[in-house]
Amino acid sequence: MKLNLNAILAPFLPAMAVLVVSAPAAGSGDIVVAAQETTAVVSPRPAGLKLVNLPVLEFGLRAAFRCKGEPVSVTLSVADTHATVRQEKLAEKRSAEAKLQVPPRQLALAASTRFCVADDPETSNELLVAGLATAHASVRCAGEAGESVHFASAPLQVRLICGREPDADQVPSDER
Repeated sequence: MKLNLNAILAPFLPAMAVLVVSAPAAGSGDIVVAAQETTAVVSPRPAGLKLVNLPVLEFGLRAAFRCKGEPVSVTLSVADTHATVRQEKLAEKRSAEAKLQVPPRQLALAASTRFCVADDPETSNELLVAGLATAHASVRCAGEAGESVHFASAPLQVRLICGREPDADQVPSDER
């Protein structure tokens, strides 16, 4: 799956514009995190099994931040998977991004009795799971007043697509 990291923040641009342009409050920094919806293909499961086994999920994350002073690091994470962008790569920047590949054992299983059941063409081939996981971001800032750390989080959406055979649900032409 190819992620368009430039499109990640589109729904958040008005809020981020306020974050970057507004005068700093009493604090010494701020951060906002956003992510695109992630799509994953799953195999049909046996009838009676309510939980959907997830594959490795790739999340494209972007954080916009503001520091009084200089950013020391930005850390982006989902579950136990994280990436840290260090000071050298943050010079003159106000955002950081990362792609995280999260193993299935780090996420809760999705539950649905009406999605992607083998031998049941009446079950749905697509399931949107809002809030399956949460993206977290932190920025460490250093300035004349010392160091500070700021945090943000956002729920992640995952769209599951059933990997049925393309013609599996169609009636063969000689049976019509």
